[in-house]
Amino acid sequence: MPYEGLTWGPLSAADAADVAGLAERCHAADGGVAEVTIHRYAEPGAITTGGRTASGALAASAVVRRVGERAVASGLVDPGYRSQGVGGRLLDWALGAASALTAGSSSGGAGESSGGAGEAVTGVTVETEALTPAAERLFASRGLRRVFAEDVMRFDLVGSEPPAIAFPPGVRLDAWSSETAGRFFAVYEAAFRDRPGFPGWPAERWVAWTAGDDEFRPQWSVLAVDGDADAGFVTCADGWIVQVGVRPEWRGRGLGAALVAEALRRMRDAGAGTALLDVNVNNPAGALYTRLGFTTVSRRAKFEPRGY
Repeated sequence: MPYEGLTWGPLSAADAADVAGLAERCHAADGGVAEVTIHRYAEPGAITTGGRTASGALAASAVVRRVGERAVASGLVDPGYRSQGVGGRLLDWALGAASALTAGSSSGGAGESSGGAGEAVTGVTVETEALTPAAERLFASRGLRRVFAEDVMRFDLVGSEPPAIAFPPGVRLDAWSSETAGRFFAVYEAAFRDRPGFPGWPAERWVAWTAGDDEFRPQWSVLAVDGDADAGFVTCADGWIVQVGVRPEWRGRGLGAALVAEALRRMRDAGAGTALLDVNVNNPAGALYTRLGFTTVSRRAKFEPRGY
C-alpha cells in the first residue's frame, strides 16, 4: 500500500534548502550530481510537488518542466522512505502533470505549483540523474522504456595527478576565442556526425550551447592543430569536461587522451578539485576515461512511453 504518512503540497523558492538537502541525501546513496537536480526545481515554469513528514522534513519531491517540445519529469525519494509506495505515487503524479502539459495546460492535479499555461508540448520524458535497478523496475511498471543512458565519471584532481600524456609530434594548441569558435565547430561536426543521434545543429547553435553561460571556461578549452589542419578539441565548463572530439583520420593516435589530460592539468592549476564528464553507455570512449583514472559515479537515463 502507498505510504500515507506524508503531507503533499507545492514547493516554492522558500523550500530551496529542503530540496537541496533531499537531493544531497539521495545522491549520497545513489550517486549522481546533486547540483544538477537542484537546478531543475528553480527553473522558470517548473511544476512541483513535495511530501513532508509530520515533523516537516521533506521526504520526497518531483518536478515537471518544459524542455523544448517535451514535458520532462524527475523525482527524489529519501532513502529512508523507499519501498513504501512513495516513488510510485510521485511517478504517477509526474506523468499526470506532464500529460497535462502535452494537452496545453499547466495544471498537474492537487499538490503542485503551476508554471503558466504556455504552448502545448508534444511528448513526455522521465529522467533520472542516478538510475538504480529499483527505479528502472518502477519505470517499466508504468510502461516506460529507456531511450538514453550515459555514465557520469569523475576525476579527483586533489588526490590524483593528471596523467602525463604527450601530444603527437608537431601538434600545437589554440585556445577558444570568438575567432576560433568556428574552427572548434568544424572539428566537432567531423568528429560526431557519424554518431547516432547527431543533432545536426548549425554552427551558431552549437557555439551558443557550448559557450553561452557563465560556467564555460574558454581558458580550459583548446583546439589541437597539426600544421594548418585542426585535428581535435576539448571544451570545458566549471568542474566539467563538456566535449572531446577528434577527426576520424586522427583516431587511434592518442590525441583524445592528450586533450583530456591537458584539460585536467588546466583545471587543476586553476584550483578545481574534481572534474566530471558524461559518456554515452554505447561510446567506447568510456574505456579510455577509465584508463585515464576516471571513476563512474552514476548513470543518467531518460525514459519515454512505449510506442512513442
